[in-house]
Amino acid sequence: MSHGTPLQESTSDDRRLLHFTMKITDRLATKNFFCNILGMKILRHEEMDSGCAAQCNGDFESPWSKTMAGYGHENSFFVFELNYNYDVEGYEYGNDFSSVTINNRQAVSNARQFLDKKFIEVDNKQSIIIRSPDGHRFILFDQDVYPGDDPVQCLSLNVSNLKTSIDYYTRLLKMKINENESNNNHVKLYYGLKTNQKSKVKTKSGFLVDNQCQLELIELKQPIDRGTGYGRKAFCCATNDVELIQNMIEKEGYNILIPVMELGDLLDFNKDKVVILSDPDEHEICFVGEENYFKACETDPDAEKKFYKGLENKPDDPNKYLIGEDESSKRQDKQ
Repeated sequence: MSHGTPLQESTSDDRRLLHFTMKITDRLATKNFFCNILGMKILRHEEMDSGCAAQCNGDFESPWSKTMAGYGHENSFFVFELNYNYDVEGYEYGNDFSSVTINNRQAVSNARQFLDKKFIEVDNKQSIIIRSPDGHRFILFDQDVYPGDDPVQCLSLNVSNLKTSIDYYTRLLKMKINENESNNNHVKLYYGLKTNQKSKVKTKSGFLVDNQCQLELIELKQPIDRGTGYGRKAFCCATNDVELIQNMIEKEGYNILIPVMELGDLLDFNKDKVVILSDPDEHEICFVGEENYFKACETDPDAEKKFYKGLENKPDDPNKYLIGEDESSKRQDKQ
């Protein structure tokens, strides 16, 4: 694998970690967890008749729904894309995902008061570690952020070789290392700027770039098993950078899962330009052009109504299978 100078360096101060996708199996239970326990809101909800061309919902052609949840607008807050595949009853979750860290005193109180004890892993005076209905781990600290700041502090993923992953994310994707919160076993990376709490630095399109959610990589020193319930992290960047990023990754010999493409309806003149990458441990990474995505990620005031309306959709698929993305039981293999 080459480690030479990239073809052309793209900018990074105006990039943002947008969201993380999670495959879920119970929409109502998950909604109650994110909203009633963590204190987030439903920002957008969509129902799709068939699979996403960029495989946002995994490698499925079946109907699915996408629910975006967060503490605020995606242009300023890290959010979660909760994907529900109608034809899947469950997933095998691997060791790729570690946790999400949140500073929110109300969420800690909610978890202690209302969360079933079987979902509480550790509880002490300063923090509580809990799991979502599908087992995703959340570390909640009993402290608040400044008003208007994002309570979501860090998305943590496991890697097999920290040195290799640091090279990929810093040299190729131009992320920065938070030296004060990193050591030989883990590293915290970020885009944008580290500024005083009152600063609100934004890109030309309007995405907040200072003091955003960090990406933590934790070395396991063992192979990473992503299972079938793996997620995907998404970043925004200048639209012109999308192809530059693909060119750099291709030159270095790393995998491009889905080459640069445009997402949107046939008559949509503001399609999102995206590229889907695969890092050294096959963690999926999406880069989307910020100019058009800024419009696409607007909060929908009717999102919660659409979510509950979507719960009425219960396709009775005789080909429904137990474990997601089992090659022997995909719909096309049964026909």
